[in-house]
Amino acid sequence: MTVFSQRIVVVTGKGGVGKTTVAASLGLAASEAGRRTLVVETSGAQHIAPLFGVESTGYTPVALHDKLFTLSITPEAAIEEYIIQQVKFRKVYELVFENRVMGPFLDAVPGLHDAVQLGKVFDLYRETTRWGRPAWDTIVVDAPATGHGLAMLDAARNMMELTRAGPLYENNRIVHEVIDDPNHTALVLVSLPESMPVNETIELYDRLGPGRNRVKLCVLNQRLTDLGVDVDDLEAAVASVAEPRDASLDEALGFASNWQARVGAQQQAADVLRQHLPTRHVSLPRVPRHFLETADLRAFTGLLGAEVTA
Repeated sequence: MTVFSQRIVVVTGKGGVGKTTVAASLGLAASEAGRRTLVVETSGAQHIAPLFGVESTGYTPVALHDKLFTLSITPEAAIEEYIIQQVKFRKVYELVFENRVMGPFLDAVPGLHDAVQLGKVFDLYRETTRWGRPAWDTIVVDAPATGHGLAMLDAARNMMELTRAGPLYENNRIVHEVIDDPNHTALVLVSLPESMPVNETIELYDRLGPGRNRVKLCVLNQRLTDLGVDVDDLEAAVASVAEPRDASLDEALGFASNWQARVGAQQQAADVLRQHLPTRHVSLPRVPRHFLETADLRAFTGLLGAEVTA
């Protein structure tokens, strides 16, 4: 089974490792494989659309590419949508829930914001076209960073424990059954080839417990490319140059030596990750610019494609 054997693909990892980039690349890979795909951002984030040169429309899906769309979930919008689904009338929602008493109350319910966002993902999962087929073949969720991401994955189960019975319990039970099922939901863990992100990724994997069977892929982002040269040979070549020699030779040797040392350290980190995570691994190269372009995502898609669709 591959990542896209499941219709929901949740991407998470330590903050700053590039999980949004990976989510966007996975979405592009799915759409180019012919799947109608929605990339979902959580907690009001709106970073996906600008990667494709498109302005985000927030809670409403916006087209990014052929068969590829995105939307951003906010807890407030998700709560409003859920309550209106229950009470049926917007005016009732406005009278009861848009007042200075209920607002702080809703904010104080532990895990509610994560649960309603997860519930929105489930609603998208069961949404159908007028012909009765799923509206989305693949839903890629750019989840919050590690700890919060784990809390969101457990949010429906936690709300079940909190409510014990009733409509809210039953709704969260249905959501939990889908999110917790490896036949419906896949997890993609993203890390950097450095000791701290790798250790946090291993910790996240361990904390998943029985849910580890949902992990289908680990992406190691920002890998440096091996120069393909032996530093000892370079040192010998520089030493053989008669004096006085150009100082740039020593500068270039220092650069090559430092670069190759970092490549070696990254390889060690990758080896540790592979030893602890018995899943498929893929590396994405470091891009020498701060703001990624659509062409970068397409290059990443080429690297991810074999792993996620084979």
